[in-house]
Amino acid sequence: MNVLVKCGSLIDGTGRPPVKGAALLIEDNVIKQVGSPASVTVPPGARVIDLGGMFVCPGLIDAHMHTSFNGEAEYWDIVLKQNTAYRALTSLRNVNADLNAGFTAVRTMGEKDHLDIDLRNAINRGVVPGPRIVASGQNITVTGGHADINLAIDITCPQGLGGVIVDGPDEVRKAVRQQIKAGADLVKLLVTGGVMSEASVPGIQHMTTEEMRAAVEEAHRLGRKVAAHAQGCDGIKECLRAGIDTIEHGHILDQEAVDLMVERGAYYVPTFAATYWMTVGDIAARIPPYAARKAREAADVHTQSFSLALKNGVKIVCGTDTGSPGNRHGFNAVELELLVKHGMSPMAAIVSATSVASECLGIATKVGTLEPGKLADLVAVESNPLDGISVFKDIAFVMKDGEVIRSDSVVPPLRLGE
Repeated sequence: MNVLVKCGSLIDGTGRPPVKGAALLIEDNVIKQVGSPASVTVPPGARVIDLGGMFVCPGLIDAHMHTSFNGEAEYWDIVLKQNTAYRALTSLRNVNADLNAGFTAVRTMGEKDHLDIDLRNAINRGVVPGPRIVASGQNITVTGGHADINLAIDITCPQGLGGVIVDGPDEVRKAVRQQIKAGADLVKLLVTGGVMSEASVPGIQHMTTEEMRAAVEEAHRLGRKVAAHAQGCDGIKECLRAGIDTIEHGHILDQEAVDLMVERGAYYVPTFAATYWMTVGDIAARIPPYAARKAREAADVHTQSFSLALKNGVKIVCGTDTGSPGNRHGFNAVELELLVKHGMSPMAAIVSATSVASECLGIATKVGTLEPGKLADLVAVESNPLDGISVFKDIAFVMKDGEVIRSDSVVPPLRLGE
C-alpha cells in the first residue's frame, strides 16, 4: 500500500530548518521519498493524507519511563501489593496513552519480572497495540542502594523496586547476564541514591566502580548499552570512567563531569519532569515528606547542571521518568517545555526527542528522522512548534509504522490498506 502524506511544513528531526509544502511517499511502513509534491513520484492508487495545514515531525521518543506506574502518590502500595499480571495490564494502558500523545518509541527503565520485555514482544508481534519499546528489564542495584526498599527486619523484598539486589562484581555480572537472557535491549544500573528511596541520599554513590565496570564489560561484550540512575556528581563521574553510556537524571554536575560526558560521548537524560511534577500541585503533600524534600533539593541544583551540560555540547536526550509521582503517561510533552524553559531552543528540544534520542536508544537506522529508508513514524501539530513548543501537548495526528494511530479531524484512524 502506497501513501502520500502532504505536509504544510516538514521538520525532519535532523535540526535543519522546516521545509514548507513537503510531501512524504510511504510504501507499506517505509518512507521511500521526501521532497516537494512535484518531485515525489506518486504511484497510481496511492492513498493521500492531507496534512497541508500542519507541521509534521518524526514520531517523538521518550528515553526514560516506567510503564506500570502512572503518577500515583501511593508508590509503595503499587510495588508491594500489585502482582505482575495486573501491572502488565496497566502498562499496556499507559504506553498507549504515550503513543496517542505522539511518542511512538519509548525506553523503559526498570520493571518488575521483565514485564516490559514481554510487553515489547507482544507489541512487536501484533498481539496488542503500542509504541516501539526499548526495554531494560529489571533494575540492578546493591544492598542499601536506590530501590532497595526499607521494610521491617522480618519482611524481605528480594527484587527491590522492580529489580535485583546484588553485591560485588561477580553478582553484578550474573545480573547483567540474567537481563540479557530475558531479552533486555540494555542494562540499567542504580548507581547513586534517589529521591524516592527513604534511606538513600541522591548524592551518595552506592554501587562501586568495580561493580560498574563489571556490568559495562559484560553488557558491552554482549552488545548492549548501559544506563545509570546517577544523581550525585561523584557517582556520575565514576559512571563515565567505567564506560557507562547514558546518565539518567544527573542532578549534580560540575565541569569535570561535563567534560567527561563530552569526551566519552555519553548521553544525558535529565528527566526534568520527574522533580517538576513532585513540586507542583498537591502531589508533594501526598508523597512521603522525605521524597518531597529531596525533590525540591534536586530541582534547585538541576537547572545549573543542565545549563553547564548544554553550554558544553553534551548530547541531551528527552526523557520524562513518566510513572513517577504526579508524572502521568500521555503528558510526556511537558518535558519538551521544560527543556526549552531551561535554555534549549525549540529546535534543539525537538532533536533531543527525535534523532538524538534514536541514537541513544540504538534505533537510529529505523526512526528519529523523516528520511528515505526510515520507518513511517510521524506526528503532526496545528501550529509551528518553533514558535511555541507547548503545541506538542496537543498532538493532532500520529502515525506509527505506517499505521494511523490518531487523527483529529484529518483522516479516519484506519490501518493503511483498509
